[in-house]
Amino acid sequence: MALFELERNANFEQLIRHLEASSNPDIRRRAAEILGSLETSADDTVTEGQPRSVRDDVVDALITASQDDESDEVRAAAIDALDQYGQDALEAFIGELSGQDFENLAEWKKAKVLARGLSADRAELRMAAATGLGRIGEDNVVKALVNRLDDPDPRVRKRVARALGRIESAGSVPALAKRFHADTYAVRIEIAYALADIGTDNALRELIDVADAEDEVLRRIAVDALGRLGSTEAVEVLANALSDETDIVRRTAMFSLVQLLSEAPSNASHQVREKIVGELEAADTDEVIDPLIEILDRSTETAQRRNAAWLLGRVANDNDGQTEGAQDALIETMGDDDEMTSKFAATSLSLLDSDGLELRLLELVEDGLKDEELRVKALFVLGKIGTDTSRRRLSSFVERTDSDRLRKRGFSALSKLGGVGTVAGDPI
Repeated sequence: MALFELERNANFEQLIRHLEASSNPDIRRRAAEILGSLETSADDTVTEGQPRSVRDDVVDALITASQDDESDEVRAAAIDALDQYGQDALEAFIGELSGQDFENLAEWKKAKVLARGLSADRAELRMAAATGLGRIGEDNVVKALVNRLDDPDPRVRKRVARALGRIESAGSVPALAKRFHADTYAVRIEIAYALADIGTDNALRELIDVADAEDEVLRRIAVDALGRLGSTEAVEVLANALSDETDIVRRTAMFSLVQLLSEAPSNASHQVREKIVGELEAADTDEVIDPLIEILDRSTETAQRRNAAWLLGRVANDNDGQTEGAQDALIETMGDDDEMTSKFAATSLSLLDSDGLELRLLELVEDGLKDEELRVKALFVLGKIGTDTSRRRLSSFVERTDSDRLRKRGFSALSKLGGVGTVAGDPI
């Protein structure tokens, strides 16, 4: 059975078997990553008649892999998976490797012990110590973490940077910035995310500077991280990146702009939205519409799809010949399982009225093979953009449809179109 099927079915027994016995290090690494991602399912899984929980079995397997696997990448993945299972799982690993008993220790004492672990001979212990310190979040360990940014093992440096980002230590920005310009790409990625999590002015300046670097990979890293800030300062930089010479940077910039809508604090969300719409309206249409359509087509993240649907109605411009493609994507998205995404798509579609849209929606409404929810949303849009053609055809439709819901929504649309003798329905 393929790993993705084991993940979908939360088959812990087989995943542990792959982690412990596969001869392929890529499979062992992926098994560790999947086991980490299934942490919630492990908590919910009960094995009848067994004294141990599934979670115990998974943690034990990950601890063993973290110590004994012959592959550096597998050991690193196993430690990150333990991180998913919480501080207790990390401490169990560190305790087994170091002989230190963490039970009943106060958090500050644990932090002190973990800080000593940053100087351990084994890289795996240093990695776990850095990860644990990031989870505890004590400010008094920042100096010890900063000192390990020059650790000889890049796997340790990655987790030190991640820990500093978790702690959100403003004092670590200069040291992080220095490594940002002189490390491997994998470490730079973690540093970029750490700077975004810290989010101070000097951290933002570092990311903005790198967003204009000659190195394509560095630009992509910085543009990706800027989407986590949720601030207007990042919007202009990301909008400029939409015209980057490299496709991957352009598309990353759009994903970051969409992500930024989700990250914006509530007291600044309106300002961020207005800033993003203004910048996107001024950008080249090809650089904006296609990536938004791609998000609707491919993304599995609900927040991304909601924001992409919302943005499309505000930046697609018929004069640029892009409305039809945007309409196609929004019509399909109106049937989304997420109600808010579906509503955003319908509202955006109503803003993109052009020749042919009314007839397309009428055909959709009248097609009894189409999903009812999709037809309901089409009726909502027709209530906003319909003409006499809609009024005539919907008058006939509500008389012959067998669906009470479609009839009610049809009457609502007719009422908005000034139909005679109709009754108002609820908005979608």
